[in-house]
Amino acid sequence: MPRALALTLLLAVAAASACTVSERSSSDSTGAESAAPATAPAAAPATTGTTVAVLAVQLGAFSDTTNAIRLRDSLSRAGWNAYIQASGGKESPAYRVRVAASRDTTLPRLVAAAFLAAHRDAAVVKDDVRDDSLGTTVVTPVNAGTHGMAASVRWAVAPDRTALLVVEDPVGVEANPLPNGFVFADERDGVLVQRDSIWDVEPSPDWRRLAIGLAFTTTPRERAAIAASEWAALARETGLSADSVKKAAFPGSGMSAALAVAQPATYDLSVAPVNGARAMVVLPMAGGWRVGWSGNSDALLVGLNPARAADAEPSPSFVVVDLRGHRLTPGESDAPAPVAWTSGPTLDVSIPVDFTSRHTIAAGARSIDSAGGWITTTTGKTVRVVGPGTALVATANGRFVAALVPNAPAKTPGQPARLVVYDLGR
Repeated sequence: MPRALALTLLLAVAAASACTVSERSSSDSTGAESAAPATAPAAAPATTGTTVAVLAVQLGAFSDTTNAIRLRDSLSRAGWNAYIQASGGKESPAYRVRVAASRDTTLPRLVAAAFLAAHRDAAVVKDDVRDDSLGTTVVTPVNAGTHGMAASVRWAVAPDRTALLVVEDPVGVEANPLPNGFVFADERDGVLVQRDSIWDVEPSPDWRRLAIGLAFTTTPRERAAIAASEWAALARETGLSADSVKKAAFPGSGMSAALAVAQPATYDLSVAPVNGARAMVVLPMAGGWRVGWSGNSDALLVGLNPARAADAEPSPSFVVVDLRGHRLTPGESDAPAPVAWTSGPTLDVSIPVDFTSRHTIAAGARSIDSAGGWITTTTGKTVRVVGPGTALVATANGRFVAALVPNAPAKTPGQPARLVVYDLGR
């Protein structure tokens, strides 16, 4: 029997067993529908063998150890990190079978939601386990902002495939522009950067830096007049004068009097992180509807404002500045260094996402398999379940995997999936 089919059948059997005997305790259930965090989680810290608080997914609860062990072992053979947690005191049923224990709150919720969507019993619960028994997978949503009426997906991969950049680009009604979200991940040193509220992002040709165009917008309104307080708020956010912001504003909608502002910024990915995060350097200027780099990666190309309020509208030209925002040439340029972007699926209510078809991504010693709504990895003879979804692209050794995961309709009405990056650890 093919592994993907065997895994699917095993999950169905396990869930059926859980439905007949499982009893969920309301005291430790967190609710599988809770929202994921807006910021990117850090990679799993080093283990020390101490007990830590986690979330896990409970798939069954039994009054005897025989059935609990049978379910745990079946799940383990299918690639799950499964364990039995004995209840304290006289609680019944006494033996709870759980998977996907993690300090990353997103992963257990995704796993539980996938089971529930398939009408299988699952509950996200609080637990305490030894940190050296935890899996290393962490999930980062690519865009924690608005998803719009539809969203396009694209990615670029470094020449040696050790780093990738994944973008979700939503669009509003009548193709009005909406801010994007991105994740950059590099398996050489474990760097992961996530940010929302941008108009554009581009890697430098040497993949040592990122250029982004920060997105700022005013509140949509029927009248064109913008209150002085709103101009002042934009000035505080950008660090520019109110007059500079007014001069830099461009139409943010073709349907209302909303205005938008862009501001360039960079990440130097070669600089050591501070408290686990890469520092963003914001340039003291306006511009950045589109951004790019010079061919030798030492100058930033800052795109001028679009001619009209449309999400796909290009910048008519670019100004060339150094990494502090000082202009390098008196004229304008229209030739940023090219980036080899790959276009992925469009996320739209009218376009279904295929989570069932099988495909494999080769990633060093790992193969990353998608089938039946789940992503697994195989290294030698060892199979591990990553989580729900279908994989799109991975880094060279498979540490980072960009994927589409099923989306709960209550979270983003109309969107069939959301874009995430799985960090599988080293």
